[in-house]
Amino acid sequence: ASTASDLAAYVRMLINRGQGPKGRLLSEDSFRLMIQPVIACGDDDRGEHYAYGLEIGRGQDRSLIGHDGGMVGYFSAILADLEQSLGVAVLLNGPGEPSEVAESVLRLVTAAARGEAPPEPSVVADPCRVQNASDYEGSYRAGARAFSLAAQGGQLVMDYGDERIALERRGADRFYVPHADFDRFLLRFVRHEGVVTEAFHGGDRYVSDRCAGSADLPCPVEWGAYTGHYRSHNPWYTNFRVVLRAGTLVLIDPQEDERVLVPLSEGVFRVGEDERSPERIRFDTVIGGRAVRANLSCCDFYRTFTP
Repeated sequence: ASTASDLAAYVRMLINRGQGPKGRLLSEDSFRLMIQPVIACGDDDRGEHYAYGLEIGRGQDRSLIGHDGGMVGYFSAILADLEQSLGVAVLLNGPGEPSEVAESVLRLVTAAARGEAPPEPSVVADPCRVQNASDYEGSYRAGARAFSLAAQGGQLVMDYGDERIALERRGADRFYVPHADFDRFLLRFVRHEGVVTEAFHGGDRYVSDRCAGSADLPCPVEWGAYTGHYRSHNPWYTNFRVVLRAGTLVLIDPQEDERVLVPLSEGVFRVGEDERSPERIRFDTVIGGRAVRANLSCCDFYRTFTP
């Protein structure tokens, strides 16, 4: 609920170590406490820590402080270099990473302030370039459906029927397959002792020719009533899908995060394998063999017509 000007004023106060245009808002002692590292966070290689409401040491530069965040529909970030007395505020209402934008802009303005040549622009990674494509090579089968994968020219190429499809990376061992038969879900690979042995796509389990595979676990017949697509008015978490895979119920959200549903009692499951998880999902109102409602952590979601 802020503006670029408001955020810039806040960043300016941080650069001035608590000093505002009409006097101090924070004492020097309070500001010093505010930027003291409390707990390590993020990638260990970047040396970042969380302080009192601020991230510090981004990129192992102790003079950098900032924070990012967001709401439904927009994201923001601030970043300040205390030594250079320069800061950046970013507001974003579309796809992107505001922290990465802030870091790029800060590098540019820092170079300009020093009279140096601007740094090279950040290179956007090509999602079709897969450095470890050979890890996934082989044939995969799920019942009557099958495909094979091969590493070609830095890409991971799928032979599926009469088509050849270049997969696009979407994270560690996760790929988008631009084909109608692989819509709705990413193709997620599973490793055993470092070797890729199978792949999951929604409720389908594809076993590699490098793995003998194991039989699917038996599951209660009534679990079939819980699979499907559920929606809610909740703008933070609008919908999710529940699939039955290899004898296990799995919840998949729009960000493609997958969590196993662990049975606790009839129609009630813990969300996630971690026993400490407080999240619960309860399925009820079973009509015609299909649950109409799923209550996820006290929010009701209702079955929708989409698969």
